[in-house]
Amino acid sequence: MKESPLWQVVVTWVLTIYANLIFVVLWLGFVAALAVNTAWLDILWDWVQALPPVPELIVWLLLLPVMVGLWIWESTWALIWRIIGFAGIIAWTLVAISNLPKIFLMRVKR
Repeated sequence: MKESPLWQVVVTWVLTIYANLIFVVLWLGFVAALAVNTAWLDILWDWVQALPPVPELIVWLLLLPVMVGLWIWESTWALIWRIIGFAGIIAWTLVAISNLPKIFLMRVKR
């Protein structure tokens, strides 16, 4: 098996750390808003919904896991389903982000 050049290993590592750090901060903010004042999440949801379609789409694409978390929060689901949904989306975020740089670099190599 061919060894990866050092820059690919470093770039993969840096992108993984950076992406995970961003989403950890976003999820910690989400949990803090749940603990301190849930109205902040309602305000954020209303703000995103009030954006014109293109900026709203950009926000959804860039922050998809957090936006799904907001959507779950704003849903009428029972509390247990919201908790399961949050746990699932947070786990999905960590798995997806940790594998994203590897997928990207594999496609660049081709």
